[in-house]
Amino acid sequence: MEKPAGQISRIFALLDCFTIDHPELGVREAARRMEISSSACGRLMSVLRDEGVLIQNPENRLYSLGGRVLRWAGVYISSSDLCSKALPYMRQLSDETNETISLYVVEGNERVCAERLESRQNIRIVESIGQRLKLYAGSGGRAILAFMDPDEIERILEIAAQEIQTNDVPAELLKIREHLEKVRGKGYALSHGQWLTGASGIAAPIFGGKGSPIGSVSISGPSDRFRDDETIRRYAELLLSAMNKLSVEMGYSAGISIPV
Repeated sequence: MEKPAGQISRIFALLDCFTIDHPELGVREAARRMEISSSACGRLMSVLRDEGVLIQNPENRLYSLGGRVLRWAGVYISSSDLCSKALPYMRQLSDETNETISLYVVEGNERVCAERLESRQNIRIVESIGQRLKLYAGSGGRAILAFMDPDEIERILEIAAQEIQTNDVPAELLKIREHLEKVRGKGYALSHGQWLTGASGIAAPIFGGKGSPIGSVSISGPSDRFRDDETIRRYAELLLSAMNKLSVEMGYSAGISIPV
């Protein structure tokens, strides 16, 4: 008999199979992704359907996330002081840039997209709330990582060394270190295609009462809209001003006074 811890891990692995690109899955596809038998996967999905965690389309028999997950997400968002305080600043940034605005919070070795306001433009970058991303890649991650404790930075870079896909890991780590140094100097991170080809982003950290970064907010969109120096300068000024005020609201007393 499978141990309870193993069953719980399977449930989480199954739920992680559902993404914004694949909101519906059949038993066979989910089983393939989890590398388990279709019969075992089918039983698990049936239990989660009965509990309201999954719903099943009666016509095509495909499964998707159910209302119970939405209730959990609502509890998380409503209980997050950072989410509620960040939202007015995010709306302001959205109005001023008309690009996608994302809030990331630190969870363990990763960052999680806790809130998102999508661009109203026809061509935009769509991110999923709840999506987990690396701290060492992308503007939203590096804006956080650059200001973490040096020991924590080294620990995250050790993880990066095991995960990054390149033939020259030392050279890639050197590039990351050099970029983090630039982020510390400017106060914001700029990235082009680090986690999604054709996408660019600029992000600034949010500091908490202890002086450590607790998250970041990014402005992102297609790379061709992030090439102009004047645009980047304007976005950086907007971000730094907003994140300075938000950090103070979160208990950070030093303020962010880094020139753009």
